This record gives sequence, structure tokens and C-alpha cells, in this order.
Amino acid sequence: MIAIDLPPLRQRGNDILLLIHHFARKISNELDKPTPRFTPDALRVLQDCHYWPGNVRELENLVHRLVVMTEGDCIRVPDLPPYMRFSVPHKPDFNRTLAEIEAEYIRNVLASVDGNKTKAAQILGIDRKTLRDKIKNGMENPED
Repeated sequence: MIAIDLPPLRQRGNDILLLIHHFARKISNELDKPTPRFTPDALRVLQDCHYWPGNVRELENLVHRLVVMTEGDCIRVPDLPPYMRFSVPHKPDFNRTLAEIEAEYIRNVLASVDGNKTKAAQILGIDRKTLRDKIKNGMENPED
């Protein structure tokens, strides 16, 4: 028996980009649809994602959903699943208050849905009224 050690998808760097484009072409051909393009930001989020429990199969399933569900010829960050859109890895800043972190998160969610408060509230798992209150009581320029 020969053992082949394959690193997980999250450790393959640019291989993810090659696989994304391969799956998008393959699935588009199968569905007789034009192959969508991915914005650079969407590709960066996909490449930076470290959550691939099914490895390549998980990536293929995601690309399949994106090709089927995305209207138009371009896949952008808002088209990606919420767990990807809002999990930008960064070094934590422990000198910020919880309120500051919450306000930043809410601003990011609002920006991802082009300021649509109803959609933002759904993503955040709160009432639209609660979102309005949070914006009114602690966030200056929430959509900056």
C-alpha cells in the first residue's frame, strides 16, 4: 500500500484559486450557463477561508451553489455564505471595547448588504428595530 499525504485545502494557497475556476467552468458547462467571473475580493475571501470540512468536495459544492444561485455574470463577496463574509482573519486588538467591536461588525454587515437594514438585521440575528437602536445609540456614520 502506498500512502499519499495531501495537505488540507486551507494549506494549499493558490490551488484554491485554480480549483475555483476549474469548478466554475465545469459546472457552468454542465448547466449550459456562461461561466461567471469572481471579483478579486471574493477570491481573496475564498482563499483566506480556513473552514473547509469537506476539503475539495466542500469547495466544489460551494462553487456549484454560487453558479446556480448567483444572478448575472459576476460572483461578489455578498454572494458568499455569511460565515465567509464576516470571518475576515485579523490580529485581535485587545485595546478596543466590546461596543467598538460590535459597531465595526455592524458597519461591515451593513456595507456587505449595501446599507439594507432589513437584510443586515437578518444576518445579525436581531430585529430591525434593535439594529436601528444600536445605530442610533452608539454608532456614528454606521454605513461609512
